Amino acid sequence: MSDSTLYQDYDLFAWTYNRHWGDMFTRASLYMLEKLVLPHLPANARILDICCGTGQLAQVLTERGYRVTGVDGSAEMLRFARENAPDAEFIHGDARFLKLPPVYHAAISAFDSLNHIMTLEELTAVFCNVYASLTEGGIFLFDLNTEAAHRTRWDGSVESNIEDDNVYLTRMSYDAEERTARFDATIFRLREGAWQRSDFTLLQKHYSEAEVRSALQVASFAEIDTHSLDRERGLVEVTEESNRVFFVCRKRGSEG
Repeated sequence: MSDSTLYQDYDLFAWTYNRHWGDMFTRASLYMLEKLVLPHLPANARILDICCGTGQLAQVLTERGYRVTGVDGSAEMLRFARENAPDAEFIHGDARFLKLPPVYHAAISAFDSLNHIMTLEELTAVFCNVYASLTEGGIFLFDLNTEAAHRTRWDGSVESNIEDDNVYLTRMSYDAEERTARFDATIFRLREGAWQRSDFTLLQKHYSEAEVRSALQVASFAEIDTHSLDRERGLVEVTEESNRVFFVCRKRGSEG
């Protein structure tokens, strides 16, 4: 799949994502930020939001006084992000090739965004780019879907939602041999009195904890730790059945 096709598919997803998913995913990421990142940042810290989507997380962080820069490859996602978080800065760019100065106190990539990086080599490149953008001691927090999530939740079942002005149907499936998950969507929107249909596919790849740790170490990150999130108990240890793993790590300081 070419880059242009990849981001075209995200452009097609942007309206529905903004309407139905953005706020829901923000809550879990904000909880983890409050536990693992925000207490360690200076006032008015600079935060880099990698694969920021439609900007709901950036909105909350800017409202708390943080200076947020969001990066996303989808122009349409960024259009909504600028509406949702007018006080944030947004860059239309690909995280695999991002070059930013080392001015950010923290970086985040939420909502299993990095599962959409389809090779370990490219994931390592993202980590290197994030590392280069952080100040000394800067914190990087991100989450990934696990094999358990893809195996149990991406089971071929179809989900749908019907409203007066939009309908969506999604089917999530998993190829264990290729370690690839597939999100097929059909969306109908009522626009100017006529229904318009969009069809697209998004892909994910899962990586083992060992692979991710190794890639982070190649990028020179230190103090790598992992957590999972339980709705009732909050932060918990990662197990083989964890559906989502949160990684937190730091850029080495001057003595690191």
